[in-house]
Amino acid sequence: MTLTLRRKTLVVRTLVAAIGASFVSGCAVDPATGKPSFKETFASDDPCSQNARNIGIGVGVLAGALLGRQVGGDNKGLLVGAALGGVIGGLIGNDMDKRRCELSKIAKQYQLDLQITALDNKGEAITTTDSAKAKQETAGSVVEIRDPAGAGGHFESNSDQLTSRARDYFTAIAATYDIRKSAAEIQDPNLRKQYLEKMSQRKLLLVGHTDDTGSSRLNAELSERRARAVSRFMQEHGVPAASLYFQGAGEFYPIASNDTEDGRSRNRRVEIVELSDKASFDNYLAARRPRVEFYRQEKSDAPTVAQSGASTGVTAAAATQGVPRTRAATSAKNNTARTTRSADVVAKDNRSDGKGDAAATAPAPKTSASVPAANAPASASTRKAALPDSGDWIDFGGAPLIASSDTAAIGKVEGKRPFFSLISPAYADEPPVLADCTRDRPRAANGVKSLADGKAYRTSEHIPGLYGKTWTEQVNGHQVVINRIAVLAGDGTLANLPEFKVYKNYDAARRTSAKADVQLQPEVNTYLGSKGLLYRIFLKGQGGMQCADIVFDAGGGSAARAGRLVYLRANTPYAADFKPRMYQ
Repeated sequence: MTLTLRRKTLVVRTLVAAIGASFVSGCAVDPATGKPSFKETFASDDPCSQNARNIGIGVGVLAGALLGRQVGGDNKGLLVGAALGGVIGGLIGNDMDKRRCELSKIAKQYQLDLQITALDNKGEAITTTDSAKAKQETAGSVVEIRDPAGAGGHFESNSDQLTSRARDYFTAIAATYDIRKSAAEIQDPNLRKQYLEKMSQRKLLLVGHTDDTGSSRLNAELSERRARAVSRFMQEHGVPAASLYFQGAGEFYPIASNDTEDGRSRNRRVEIVELSDKASFDNYLAARRPRVEFYRQEKSDAPTVAQSGASTGVTAAAATQGVPRTRAATSAKNNTARTTRSADVVAKDNRSDGKGDAAATAPAPKTSASVPAANAPASASTRKAALPDSGDWIDFGGAPLIASSDTAAIGKVEGKRPFFSLISPAYADEPPVLADCTRDRPRAANGVKSLADGKAYRTSEHIPGLYGKTWTEQVNGHQVVINRIAVLAGDGTLANLPEFKVYKNYDAARRTSAKADVQLQPEVNTYLGSKGLLYRIFLKGQGGMQCADIVFDAGGGSAARAGRLVYLRANTPYAADFKPRMYQ
């Protein structure tokens, strides 16, 4: 039934008056001026203020006005839409305000270390001192929950079972996210329906975090089980499974240094991330970056060597999504035996595009122009290391591992962080782990998964060129092949496991019978910057190889911008230029 002009006018006046009253009631008076305080209205530090409601009203008015203008086609439609939008925005904002207030009381009751950060629809934090940003839409929040030392912790030791104390406070926390209570307080059935429709778009992500002690892989797996346990607990207490997601981030997103007990305690936490809809949820996931300045570098003086039974997996410098994490271990001896028996490298290795392994049609061997040839005289600093090939290592014709003058900046790894460069002299503000791969180690993080079906949640397409193709280069006559390099564009997440192979002294004339001398499934870290991607491969000492750094342009492409392969020669680390190209 169409509203008459009189009824339209009445509705507009009533709703606008209600919204105006709500704004007035939400304002506090600045004692210095006697006027309403903007900070108290839009960016109050009081956890029980109505800050989110006031922002929600403002944003709802704007969104509703635009919709009303389109539907009504006149100023009356604009005002009706603005009024209705303001009401819905205020209701949702009121939910956030009530939750923040209730959470502060729960934290006080159970003596929890709890911190709440508001998020905008871009997934970025809204600081309480940023009044301009406070005018923007508050699309959600991140709630960090830590149990103080000596309080018993959230879980039983080495388990995903909540302690009895944790069950009590997580019951109270879950109740604050149950929209049924808020919906029951809305008297108007149409408003209640719109509110429930809007809240059905909400996304809740439970993230488990650890410190960096112990096994990175085990930490990631345990933190995932714990995050899943908390999300299930919230489902049992009224939150729909369709809205719930979980992630075991392990040590990957530290917020403090792991060098101190206080820092490690801060890193051991559970986060509840709430976003209003899929778009803001995707924005949040894409915007996440690890705080690499808190990554502890490897301090062992002994070079890495192949270890029988060493586990392998995949990591990425972001929430790694949709990638199986546990892989059977393979020693160097077993790898050699397996690849010696294999005769299908030409036809079957490159399953990503069906063309066969790159070694099948690679050009004639060449020596990288920027490193010494294998038969060049050793310098004074390397003469001791220039020993005959024992068959346990591969000579890539490199030089002793030192800082190189060749730079390959990939830009900022995260917001408000300085630029860093790869294969270049380290800068004072450059995190040590980024300087070269020997200072780093694999860091495991599991992906975001849906509680409803357990499937991985993927938010973006691949970086151009990095979508499962084979990349290869000959280094001092040895063909190095990496199959299935795939990285997602949003946050630099590894999309699937790569395969690494080396064909010693490759002869293109014998490509049909070529067999890889080294074949393994390596662990990988990825670091996404504003200008490029660092793809870091850990090679576990296979064939003397320690690790490899490859820099790809942010926009992808068919050739790596820079890179180097680090290997051992008589227990001394050497580095050779390594800039693979996509195999066409």
